[in-house]
Amino acid sequence: MFKAQDWQYGSLSERVFRNRKILNKPYGELDNWVEYVNTPQTQKEIDKIRNSINRQAPLGNENWVIKMAKKHGLLSTLKARGRPKNKKKL
Repeated sequence: MFKAQDWQYGSLSERVFRNRKILNKPYGELDNWVEYVNTPQTQKEIDKIRNSINRQAPLGNENWVIKMAKKHGLLSTLKARGRPKNKKKL
């Protein structure tokens, strides 16, 4: 299985093998960073990423997403697709 640190052009490789080519400043490290990076996304995370790509919407925590959507005129990307449901009572 391919691990993220094995990709020679990624910053994780630089962190693991201490061979700096991309990162040029001191950077902080978490104790379990390699494990964190190599952990597969959950289906919920994958769905959020796909939705963000397909809708061209910001991806992140809710407050940041709303802030960026307002700033860049992307609020329509956060709403459900299609026409609003008719609220007509029978």
